[in-house]
Amino acid sequence: MTDRPVMSIGALARSLGVTEGTLRNWERRYGYPLPDRTKGGHRMYGTDVEAKLKMVCTAMRFGHRPGQLLKLEPLQLEALIHQPGHLEHTPDNNETVATDHSLLDAARAFKSDALFNLFGSRIARVGLLRFAQEDAKGIVKSIGDAWVSGDIEIEHEHFVAEVLRDFLASKWRSLNESIDGPCVVCGTLSGEQHGLGLQFVASCLVANGYNVLFLGTSLPAASIAATVQTHGAIAVAISISSFSDASANKSHLLQLRDELPKGTELWLGGEGSSELQIGDESFTDLKAFSEFIADRHPQQGLWPSE
Repeated sequence: MTDRPVMSIGALARSLGVTEGTLRNWERRYGYPLPDRTKGGHRMYGTDVEAKLKMVCTAMRFGHRPGQLLKLEPLQLEALIHQPGHLEHTPDNNETVATDHSLLDAARAFKSDALFNLFGSRIARVGLLRFAQEDAKGIVKSIGDAWVSGDIEIEHEHFVAEVLRDFLASKWRSLNESIDGPCVVCGTLSGEQHGLGLQFVASCLVANGYNVLFLGTSLPAASIAATVQTHGAIAVAISISSFSDASANKSHLLQLRDELPKGTELWLGGEGSSELQIGDESFTDLKAFSEFIADRHPQQGLWPSE
């Protein structure tokens, strides 16, 4: 370490906007950052480590994986994040307001091209991963709030949700074709017609190097299990909205759990998944889900090779 260690692991995690567990995982799995230790055994880091990891976190927002980034030198990281389309950008309040106004104007006029342009300009600045984790969620909230306040009608809200779904699908599908990572089947259970959250999940998976087999909404458990068996998927990602029937979900998930090939993981996401204790992992936060799948990428030796 070239700098005198001045930061605890807690201070470093807060500076980067990650958890202490993430830093420990990176150290254990990738060999960086390696801390100095106090006499009491506590981890300490220098400002050079903080500077490099800030660039790593920036590059991760554009879909790059930590296992690759942590091996790079600072100059290589700097060159990577300043490639065309990789401009670090933090919107200020004026931009947020302007974006909301543009969003509502396009919604009222049913202008799908205007919405695609609006979404496209944002994703060019922040990358697919950050757009799916933060911006898309903000768009859904903004349009929902506008409907509640009477600024738009329900048909406008549905229109934006459909365009956002199509936009995300077009982005992750274009990347998915060239990915040879492990296969994850994405779908919703029988009776679940809300599929926008599943697009968020697919975007995070593709941005982290997974190959997505997307089944869409309202699938019988037996059909999902059969697809996993046929294509050798290592996991199933199921999106569950708060509008779905909890008792029916439990029944479908128990059947799915029984019919999945041995060793296949069941990942649950969405507001309707929080009270279900059937899957191997459950997430209501996309950032937490993305960190989880980034740590389990097969290039790090966590999945057996075929």
